[in-house]
Amino acid sequence: MGKNKKRKQKASHSSHSDRKGDNGNHHHKDQKVGKKRDANPLLTAQQKFLKSLSPKIRDHFFSNAHVTPEERAEIWEKQADLGENVVNAYSWATPDPRLLPVFQHFGPIVEVGCGANAYWSKWMNAEGGVDVVALDVSLDEGGKISALDGTEMTKKSKKSKTGLIIRQGGPDTLAEDAELQDRTLFLCYPDEEDHQMDDCDEDGVPPLSMAAACLENYNGSTIIHVGELYGDTLSLEQAPFGRSSSNEFQQRLASEYHCILKMKLQSNWLHVRDTLSVWKRSETCCIAFENEDEDNEEDDEINYKYIPPSEVLPMDTAAPCVAHLLLEGKSGKSYKKDAKDVEMNDSESSSLESEQADMKQPKKNDWGSDDRAIAGNAW
Repeated sequence: MGKNKKRKQKASHSSHSDRKGDNGNHHHKDQKVGKKRDANPLLTAQQKFLKSLSPKIRDHFFSNAHVTPEERAEIWEKQADLGENVVNAYSWATPDPRLLPVFQHFGPIVEVGCGANAYWSKWMNAEGGVDVVALDVSLDEGGKISALDGTEMTKKSKKSKTGLIIRQGGPDTLAEDAELQDRTLFLCYPDEEDHQMDDCDEDGVPPLSMAAACLENYNGSTIIHVGELYGDTLSLEQAPFGRSSSNEFQQRLASEYHCILKMKLQSNWLHVRDTLSVWKRSETCCIAFENEDEDNEEDDEINYKYIPPSEVLPMDTAAPCVAHLLLEGKSGKSYKKDAKDVEMNDSESSSLESEQADMKQPKKNDWGSDDRAIAGNAW
């Protein structure tokens, strides 16, 4: 494998994602902020890297007009080096405080594919007191980028003083342990690795991805997914379903569930568009038509799913460059086309108008630049 190809492969796996890595005991012990323990060292490390880049780089990383191929390659390699280290030590994707109320609201949680670090499960348990059962087929080597093949599975269970349970298990465990069915299923980057051809059966059919296998074994009502979803990814090679979960999982998820919440992650790598989304199992019904064919006694049925009005995700969305079209269509008023020039009066605007106006006024993040300055953080 050539040097460039190695770097490309390294970058594609190193900085985008929750199958986690090793314990991080060698190089990534808990960082300290003064005398206080850093509860989210992955977020700290990622934000430090992003802050080191100029707003032009962060906002226009893939723009040929703003960044040269040579500049892009140099930054990519730096991100890849950092990404591989923190993914191995922590997690594929980065939790942030905005997400904690979601896990508290939908807990208790069962995470499948928590990795050797169980980073997200430990974080939500320690920071928010969320009741979590975290499962991985290999508690020692789960999710590590540099993990060796054939690593022996660890047959043990760990329980923290705060009630967090970490134990060996996978999709099948969901069906074997009935108590887990009452928990919200949490999946973070469950399918970051492609199927291998040597895993196919005799007919050349690959096995179910881990995420799809979870759907096969889970009968509960709610799923939380972290990663890229259909249409979110910037990678042409991984379009349209992204790098986080398989197409078979996403197709079945959208068919059997409906999304009731979608939030961008506060901090993403330059080439990643991770979100947290919450999915609720849909009620289904059928329309039964009387069959007029005398030779066929069965009625024709067409199946639909029912989504209560209170659980319908808004359909109206717009990028800042065309957000004024939504406002004009809603109110009948004419607004300036430049999103930054749109000013709304709370007493005169609807909830939609207020939301759109707020979207156009970037809020300052932890390091002083606006949200739009980070590629992957404001879409």
